[in-house]
Amino acid sequence: MASLKRIAGDLGVSYTLVSKVLSGRLGTTGVSAKTRDAILARAAELEYVPNHLAVALKAGRKGSVGIFLHGIGSPGSDITDRLLGGLAQGLEESGLRMLLRFFKTEEEFLAACDVRLRSEVDGLIVAGATHPELVPKFVELEEKNVKVVSIFNDLPEKDLKHTTNVVADYELQGYLPTKHLLDQGLRRIACLDTVENRTRGFRRAFSEAKFTPRPAQFIRCKSFKYEDGVSAADEIMQIPNGMEGVVCQSDAQALGLIHRMSKKGIQVPRDIKVTGVDNSPLARYCIVPITSVTSEMRSAGAKAVELLLQKIAGQIVHSAKLSPKLEVRESSS
Repeated sequence: MASLKRIAGDLGVSYTLVSKVLSGRLGTTGVSAKTRDAILARAAELEYVPNHLAVALKAGRKGSVGIFLHGIGSPGSDITDRLLGGLAQGLEESGLRMLLRFFKTEEEFLAACDVRLRSEVDGLIVAGATHPELVPKFVELEEKNVKVVSIFNDLPEKDLKHTTNVVADYELQGYLPTKHLLDQGLRRIACLDTVENRTRGFRRAFSEAKFTPRPAQFIRCKSFKYEDGVSAADEIMQIPNGMEGVVCQSDAQALGLIHRMSKKGIQVPRDIKVTGVDNSPLARYCIVPITSVTSEMRSAGAKAVELLLQKIAGQIVHSAKLSPKLEVRESSS
């Protein structure tokens, strides 16, 4: 196992010198170019990786990052699992510890943000269901030198000015599947209108194709649940001349819609094509595998860790918007 002590022993130099060379903090310490190059070369040969936890502790930091999570996603979507996976991977690669807490309300979040928290962590990642009301608290924590990064989808524009936020491009999540269906020649396409940003992507794809969707093509859904897809299917089946395709805004909606239509003798994709969002197990293992747009939750977790560590190091960072991808399957083939 590579370590500073091993490198120092192999080269017959001091541990302190190796540490200063590899950290780039020689200061007034003198070292010949030959010795410096030998240290760097041996470190590369041994694939030496700095112990970020040790570095943090030596710098007077705690070496821990707080993760406050309000779980998201319909049962079976595994969105929260992927988000936690990305966060855990990012912290593990940095050698830092995770302090994990779950919350659902503003009161639960505030109760956890006590003096003890500030004494335990160098920074905080708040993720999951969107809580715009917490943004002022993020500003307050930053003023107390607890750096914060959020992973909130659909955060209002006015709040984005006050937090570093990581999010998947919601508009693309509506645009990509709509364009996919339009490119196949479909025009009577329904949109399960759940969040404005995804619906905006649906409209953009139609605009680029030089077509204008009719009001009847927008089926309002209150949430991303299976039951919303079932209700939307009933509404779509009442539309004169029907629809050729449906752009759902979650895999759970798509699953409910497919099940309901199949019970009524409408086959997917023969009679109607369907797409979802999240690229979850619900999409992959449905009786008709569902074309779906990725949620990018794992990538969002890893990116949030990267941005938080940059903030802790004193760097200027900006919010990040991740680009999703369309995974084409049988439901729209």
